[in-house]
Amino acid sequence: MSANSQEIDARRGARSPRIAAARRRADLADRIATVLMSAAALVLVLVLVGVIFLILRAGLPALSWSFLTTAGSFAQEGGGIGPQIFVSLYLLLLSLLITTPLGVAAAIYLSEYARPNRLTSVIRFSIEALSSVPSIVFGVFGAVVFLTTMNLGFSVLSGALTLALLNLPLMTRIAEDAIRAVPESYREASLALAGTRWETIRKVVLPSAVPGIITALVLTGGRIIGETAPLILTMGTTISPNARYSLNPLQSGETLAVHVWVLKIIGVPGLKDAQLVADGSAATLLLIVLIVNIGAAIVTVRLQRRLSGTASAPRAGGRTKE
Repeated sequence: MSANSQEIDARRGARSPRIAAARRRADLADRIATVLMSAAALVLVLVLVGVIFLILRAGLPALSWSFLTTAGSFAQEGGGIGPQIFVSLYLLLLSLLITTPLGVAAAIYLSEYARPNRLTSVIRFSIEALSSVPSIVFGVFGAVVFLTTMNLGFSVLSGALTLALLNLPLMTRIAEDAIRAVPESYREASLALAGTRWETIRKVVLPSAVPGIITALVLTGGRIIGETAPLILTMGTTISPNARYSLNPLQSGETLAVHVWVLKIIGVPGLKDAQLVADGSAATLLLIVLIVNIGAAIVTVRLQRRLSGTASAPRAGGRTKE
C-alpha cells in the first residue's frame, strides 16, 4: 500500500468519529424540535378544549327550546335569544353576499391577471394595511359613512356593509392563496384544449380552489358572528319589538355577541337571571361556530377527495359476474 493511500485511510478514520458525533447532534436537535412542535400543537388543543368546556359548562344549563326560539322579557326568568340568533344569521348572510364576490374577484385579478407593477404593489399594500386596521376604526368609518352620509341609520345593512369592508382583505388573501395553489399544469391543459383564459379560470381553476375558498368563508363568517365594536356603532344594541324577525335590512338589530357584551358589561336592569342569559348566549354562539366549522371541514374533505380522484366510484347497477 502506498503512502498516499495510507494517509487517505488515516484521514477517513479521523473523520469518522466527527461525522458520527455530528449526526448524533443533528438527531438530538431533530428530536428536541419535534418535541417542542408537538408540545405547541398540544397546547393549542388543550386551550381549545378548555375554552369549549368552560363556556359550555356555564351556558348549557340555560339552553332550552324556548330559550333559543323566544324573545327576552324583563319580567321573564331566563329571557330568550331567538331574535338575536336570527339577526346574527341574517347579518352573516348579508355580509357574505357582499364580501365573497368582491374578495374572490379581487383574488382572481391578483393571481391570474395582474402583473408585477406599481398598481399591483399599491393593491397589495392596501390589503395589508386594511388587515391591520382595528375593527373599532371600521366601526367609526361605518358610522360616519353609512349612518350619517348615506342616511341608513342604525340598521342591519349598515352593519353588514361595515363588516364586509372589515373582512374583505382576509377573504382576498385566503382566496388568492387558494387560487395560486392550483397546479399550473391544470391551466396548461385547459389552454392546450383551446380554452380561453376566462374559461380556464371558471371551469378549471375556481372548482379546484373551492376548498380553500370555503376555508376563507369559514374564517370570514367566524369574524362576522363574533364582532361587537363595529356593530355597536352601526347596528345598535337593541331590537325593535316590531321587527324581531324582520327581513328588512334597514331595521336595527342586535347579534349574539353584542347581546353578551350588553349583559356582561353594561347589564340590563330588571332582567332576571341576566348572567345566566349571557352564559347561555355565549354557549349558543360557540355551538353555532363549532357546527359551521365542522360542516365546512366535512365539505372540504369531500371536495378534496373528489378533486384528487380518491372518492369511491359509484357501483354499477345490475348483477356482477363471479
